[in-house]
Amino acid sequence: MEYYGWSSGYRACPVKRTTVEERRAEILEVTCQVVIERGFAATRVSDVANKLGVSTGLIHYHFDSKQQLLAEAFQHAARQEMVSLEEDLASAPNDVAKLDRVLENYTPGQGDLDWLMWIDSWGEALRNPAMKAISQELDVEATALIERVIREGVASGQFACPDPSGSSWRLAALLDGLGIQLTVHDGVITRDELLRHVRLVAIFELGLAPDAFGARNLKRRSPRPAA
Repeated sequence: MEYYGWSSGYRACPVKRTTVEERRAEILEVTCQVVIERGFAATRVSDVANKLGVSTGLIHYHFDSKQQLLAEAFQHAARQEMVSLEEDLASAPNDVAKLDRVLENYTPGQGDLDWLMWIDSWGEALRNPAMKAISQELDVEATALIERVIREGVASGQFACPDPSGSSWRLAALLDGLGIQLTVHDGVITRDELLRHVRLVAIFELGLAPDAFGARNLKRRSPRPAA
């Protein structure tokens, strides 16, 4: 209970206290914002504390080190993405549509801040053991989701794939590699081109009809002018 003054005296007023889980989530959300602005390497605990308007001591109360804070912030952001994707998959009309939603979700969009964090996390993982463990865990989970969708498609008869695990890793690797080109480099590839490449590989890997993802996927890109 908290008490505040009135001219006639004091009155009791119930105040909702922030739980440990809520405070941690708040810190992680703000850390993600700072990381997007500054990058993992340049983010300091004091930056997060200043943005929250709290002391660095409060941050260290909830997180043992800066490395742990950064790793858990990345995990927090990735988990939110996964929840959103699972909700989207639940409404897909068939397994081909479900796979296409995964491919689109794993493809960077214009100014995609989540993808900036993913790319930055791979570099941070080289120096931060906590980030390395979480990055590996999340990459494995992301690939496992592709494998799950492929296995469901095989079970339903929509896909013909003798090696769902291998196919999922090849698709994940292609998405990662082309996603980096799209996010980091200008003019190398467009998002539509990226999706076309990945869908064509998926068609090959899963024994799908050439127009499984729609006629738009079959359109060839125009040749680039010579330099």
